[in-house]
Amino acid sequence: MTSTTMASATRTKKSLDGLTLRYLVLIGLIVIASVGFSLANENFYSLTNIGILLRSIAVLFLLSMGMTFVMLTGGIDLSVGSNVAFAGGVGVIALTTTGSALVGFGAAILAGMAIGAVNGVFIGRLKLSAFMVTLATFALARGLALVIYDANSINVSNPTFLWLGGVSWGNMPVVIPFVALVFVALSIVLYKTTFGLDVYAAGSNFATAFVLGRRPERTLVWVYVLSGALAGLSAIITVGRVSSGQPWAGLYLEFDAITAVILGGTSLFGGRGMLLGTILGVLLYGIIINGLVLTGTNPYLQSLIKGMILLGVVLLDTYTQRGKSA
Repeated sequence: MTSTTMASATRTKKSLDGLTLRYLVLIGLIVIASVGFSLANENFYSLTNIGILLRSIAVLFLLSMGMTFVMLTGGIDLSVGSNVAFAGGVGVIALTTTGSALVGFGAAILAGMAIGAVNGVFIGRLKLSAFMVTLATFALARGLALVIYDANSINVSNPTFLWLGGVSWGNMPVVIPFVALVFVALSIVLYKTTFGLDVYAAGSNFATAFVLGRRPERTLVWVYVLSGALAGLSAIITVGRVSSGQPWAGLYLEFDAITAVILGGTSLFGGRGMLLGTILGVLLYGIIINGLVLTGTNPYLQSLIKGMILLGVVLLDTYTQRGKSA
């Protein structure tokens, strides 16, 4: 074994050890937060509240998994929240026009993928800034949603279309097993396919990945399309939760997804992170927000706490990354 290979193996081991430590800390924080909020409000551990918690973070789970793929490439997607509203509007209009839930499902997912494709082409093919492109589509998708809805909500009564987001088996929302299946499928894609290797390669070193023939620009396109598809699925769930399409659906969800993904250990600089960490980050973030609501915390203070969490994890990630590159 050469010295270069040994050094590479040592770095990989340290990286894995660091992620393992991060996950153990997250699990510890989840336990502490759960116990703390249960002491503050005895209803925290009630089956009803657990069902509410799981249903409320199902959409965040999906969006955060898509955001993980994006951030592993060193990018960011600020459009996902607006895309939820836009895709939901397209799906609801398709449903009301045709009367077919399947057409509505397909339209919502394709609409989400369309916004993702725009992001991917401009970022991957044209080499534009991910921040600026997705900021533009953030405004574009929200504007299209307002036009589609004419700034008013549209009630939905089709039971098939509402099933995924609105039905529970007892206190267990059916969307949770669905999200678990998506997690398994995306884990296989990320860890067991060449596409997953390309995602990590693009985030680790874009130029080197290109030289090695990995076509990172094409990988970026498909990563953003995937993020858009998950936004389309999230739109279907969101409509099912409230039995209507809303032009302001998904507001600030991009903020929550980015926070949860960084909290889960995915680097802002790309090339480092795992879906397991994202799930733990979403769970911790969801518990904190649910606990704050349950204890009657002032909504403005909740926003302050969210901002402090994001600032804290960004500083932690930046400090960690600088330490590794030193």
